Amino acid sequence: MIQSRQFILFLCVVLIFVGENSLAQDSTITNSVVSFKKNELNSGVVFGVGKEREELRTNESRYYDEQTLFDGAYRLENKYLNLLDYLQEELILSFELGPYGGFGDWIDSSGIANNTADKSSYGIRTSLNATYRNRYYYDPKNYSVFEVSGWGRYNLFKQQLDGTSIDSMGISTPIDESDTKSRFRVGLSAKAGWGIGRLSPMNHLMTAHYLLEKYYPGRVFSDYEIAQFAQVIANIKNNRDFKSGHVSEKEMETITEFVNKKLLLESPGLMAADWDFAEFDPRFEGTRIEMGPFFQYYNKEPDFIFGGYFQFDWAKYQNEKWNRNISASLTYSRYKKADDQTSETAEENLSLGMDLSHRDWFLGKVDLGWSYYSNLRSQIDFGIRYIPGVNLNNFKNIGTISHNVVPYFAYYTQLNSKARVKLNLAWRIADDGEQFVVPGPEFSLAIYRSRY
Repeated sequence: MIQSRQFILFLCVVLIFVGENSLAQDSTITNSVVSFKKNELNSGVVFGVGKEREELRTNESRYYDEQTLFDGAYRLENKYLNLLDYLQEELILSFELGPYGGFGDWIDSSGIANNTADKSSYGIRTSLNATYRNRYYYDPKNYSVFEVSGWGRYNLFKQQLDGTSIDSMGISTPIDESDTKSRFRVGLSAKAGWGIGRLSPMNHLMTAHYLLEKYYPGRVFSDYEIAQFAQVIANIKNNRDFKSGHVSEKEMETITEFVNKKLLLESPGLMAADWDFAEFDPRFEGTRIEMGPFFQYYNKEPDFIFGGYFQFDWAKYQNEKWNRNISASLTYSRYKKADDQTSETAEENLSLGMDLSHRDWFLGKVDLGWSYYSNLRSQIDFGIRYIPGVNLNNFKNIGTISHNVVPYFAYYTQLNSKARVKLNLAWRIADDGEQFVVPGPEFSLAIYRSRY
């Protein structure tokens, strides 16, 4: 009896040891799949509807221009993703050119006259955008982050104003003007910070799980086998040459060899029908917290904004079909504005501890969303964003909190190995005149070809 108990105890220890080693091996293989490298060139057309607002206030004047815009453009985009164990970087360059038109409200008031009008315009717009992000990991969880982005936009348009001008004597005269104008805007933003945690791309694991389940029904695959297959898929896709392209038939030979020799299964001939798909943006798993300073430059007052940010991201890979994504952020923004008041008034305000040359505010964002993958062709995103904001007024006269909500929906599908369609729809629910969010619709439809 004692020997039997000893044997059973010994067997349990062996099983625990083997299990731990197996789990460790699974974990090692799964972690090695986090690499995700992709370089793609996208070109096509994009159509959009949205609202834009530009406002400049001083103690003596106010300029306000809000429009609902309809636009179409040709877009050329180069996207580079390099997500490794020690480095996660992203570079996106895009260029757009196309016509647009819109209507809205226009105000140009001062002590001389108060001008208000309905505005309509049409013209052509060109824009250039560039963004680079870098997260460098010192160990599996701790990293530094650096991001810089810049954009430029030039509009040449004809505008029609129909309204009223009331001068300082109260005399009203009609406004009926039509002229051609141009507008150039440029912006630059950057942030640096520190973080803990990691969002790991699960794209290759998803692809492996989907293909094995679909083409070998009834066979139960272990996590270890799925992770092995995912590593094969990662090696194939990460080693693609962007300039020369890739040949699907040769890539399928590698898949067939692995399935035959490692999994001891029949050749998956029909799998080639799905192999050219699963070209999604990174689908993440994990949590991440980061914080740091930032600044923004814009060639329209306020021209320089600086502050700090805190960001929390939590992505849950539930299965090959569902992802849950939660994020929350809080930013403190501030800019220094030349005081427009008289020196006597400024001195009086300073004696009261009120420096009116500073403007600052808190802006938050909470995003709760889901992603659904019906197959390797399509992705559906939906969710809701809550965006609160409050003016701080140098912490001397804190304003009331504004509450803004943005439900959203997005659809992406791959028509074939090259053609793509993206649809984005959102509605910004906010009060008229809200400072932090421009109320109204956001819609875009992109139809393009992708080379990767």
